[in-house]
Amino acid sequence: MAAASTDPALRARDTASALAVCAAGSACVLIAGGGAALSMRAGLGPLPSALWMSGLALATMMGTPLLMARSTRRATVATAATLIVTMSAMNALPAVLSGLQHGGALAALMIAAGGALLFYWRQLGGTLANERHHANDPAQTTRAASTTVLLALLAGMSSGTLARFQLFAVCGAGAANGVQPLWHIALSLAAVCALACYADRSRNDRMLSTLYVARALLIGTLATVDNPALAPLAAKLFLLLDCLTIPALANLRGNTRRALSASCPGIAHHIGMLAGAALSTTPYFFGNGFVVLFGISAAANLICAASLAAHWRGMKTFHLHAHRYHNEAHSSG
Repeated sequence: MAAASTDPALRARDTASALAVCAAGSACVLIAGGGAALSMRAGLGPLPSALWMSGLALATMMGTPLLMARSTRRATVATAATLIVTMSAMNALPAVLSGLQHGGALAALMIAAGGALLFYWRQLGGTLANERHHANDPAQTTRAASTTVLLALLAGMSSGTLARFQLFAVCGAGAANGVQPLWHIALSLAAVCALACYADRSRNDRMLSTLYVARALLIGTLATVDNPALAPLAAKLFLLLDCLTIPALANLRGNTRRALSASCPGIAHHIGMLAGAALSTTPYFFGNGFVVLFGISAAANLICAASLAAHWRGMKTFHLHAHRYHNEAHSSG
């Protein structure tokens, strides 16, 4: 009877959490997509436009983990799905709205609707925050605070080094790659959600180790093949990895409901992307020296994967010994 009496309250809380996730995710997509479309309609120059898009990407990487962490306990799937959809919207909506007569008004309306959804999310988030309590592991929080920034920086640099290949591909084709087809976006979203579900059900360190190994393999392949035609495919693959790595790193920290804890991986990742792009387009690394940069990046990713795997095995051994000690103490007592 007691359990039955709590069912309405549990259902109401689950409904509020689902609504908060939908509101936060939709707000990210509308604001980032509308902002990207407005920048194209405004006719900014190359440098202002690049700075504007970089700022939008930073805000997305910083805000999405925070919004999702405050909306649901298992935020990996929600964060990964929101990131992939938002990044796709930033790529597709400017070209789509530029062909419409009232594209600028539609972009402004999207931003306004996103702001309204954020206000609605804030109302729901206040209710959920009063009911949700997260248990923190002090040892894990301390370790995560000292390692997350480095891991996120290296992940971002892995993606940023693609700037060399992307510039070659764009210059060789004479134009940008165009709007991503909807079925590409749907396939990317399905892949990200499937992998994020696996991450929620497995050890976080194990998933992160797999992601860093995948980064190392992709960087090594690009350095070995040296084919600019692979840039579009590599960019899509790294986008998938980024959308999984950022929420996994956010969960690596202790209390992800704090603004700094949830946003730190996205900020560090974006800084790493800019640093990687800057390095890969310098005179030395833009030429044949790019193999050195890619080799260093691949080695750094493998070191990160090995350290995460070692920590996971250490924690597993510790829990086994603790469980055995508990059983022995209980039997002797």
